[in-house]
Amino acid sequence: MKRFVFALIIAGLLFIAVNCGKPGPGEEKKDPETKTTKTEDGEKKTDEKKTDEKKTDAVPVQVVNPHHGDISSSLLFSSNVDTEKIVDIYPMTMGIIEEIRRDEGDKVQKGDILAVLDDREAVINEKRAQINYEQLKAELERQKAIFEKQMISKDEHEKLKFRVQTAKLDWEQNKLLLSYTRITSPISGVVSRRFIKVGNKINTAQLAFSVVDPKEKIAVVNIPAQEREHIYLEQKCVIMGSPKEVDGTVKRISPSIDPESGTFKVTVDISDRGNLLAIGQFVNVKVIKKVHTNVVLLTRDALIYDGGKIFVYLVNEENKAFKKMVSTGFEEKNIVEVTDGLTGDEKVVTAGKNSIKHDTLVKIVEPVI
Repeated sequence: MKRFVFALIIAGLLFIAVNCGKPGPGEEKKDPETKTTKTEDGEKKTDEKKTDEKKTDAVPVQVVNPHHGDISSSLLFSSNVDTEKIVDIYPMTMGIIEEIRRDEGDKVQKGDILAVLDDREAVINEKRAQINYEQLKAELERQKAIFEKQMISKDEHEKLKFRVQTAKLDWEQNKLLLSYTRITSPISGVVSRRFIKVGNKINTAQLAFSVVDPKEKIAVVNIPAQEREHIYLEQKCVIMGSPKEVDGTVKRISPSIDPESGTFKVTVDISDRGNLLAIGQFVNVKVIKKVHTNVVLLTRDALIYDGGKIFVYLVNEENKAFKKMVSTGFEEKNIVEVTDGLTGDEKVVTAGKNSIKHDTLVKIVEPVI
């Protein structure tokens, strides 16, 4: 009897185990190999959860579109803004500075008085010379009538005429010495430096002022001899003084090569009508060698260098990335000329290109601003 009951229990457990694994009416049966589900009538249905998981496998990337434009080949040099007209002004006589009439940054015209020296002694000397000349001149006028009546000899009359001429020259000299007590500007421009103060005693060896003409700015660059054939007069240049840029042209080319540096001197005329650059300012001078117009341009960060070749990743309509070889030409800052491989209508991967391979599914995202 006990054996019979035990056999019934075992049979019941087996029945329950077998029937628990079967789908009930309307229930779906999953196929692990095809990642689909089956109903009892044999219809297949895509597992939406698996599809969603597959969609999330796309690699996020950023893309740019190539564009058409101009790009140039150039030479870049460092220099400082200079001017064709700059003068250091020294006094023409010694004395004490009594007055300063122009200071640094003041605009001046040619002949304007910049400073005045003590002129008391010079005024006295000039006045004395004037009086002496006028006295001798009056005496010559009186002696003229006597000479005409032959009451004095011709020799005496000629000596007096000589004394009058000498007195006149002495007066002119003293007037010139008096003018030297006024320090004047020999050119029109701007006072760039003042080296004197009121009360200082100055002599002819001491620098008083510097005056520059900012309208005729230049930059001097030393270019390697091998580039000589690419440099010509009126050649276009760009002068870059952060953050401002102005145009320029080649003004002068030295005919000789410096044997020590292997360079030749080129003077660039700066067209700075807005006075954006200061005299002495450090600048970069870009000499334009050649310009390519209306070519395909791409940002440098899209390029991939591999085995001496250059590639980019493009994104097709199915959002898959594929690798393509390109050829490049001129480069300027972060822009590169693409001479072969792109037309300008593609989507080129920039950010994220190191995380993808050929035929990788990608998702285009906007850059974070």
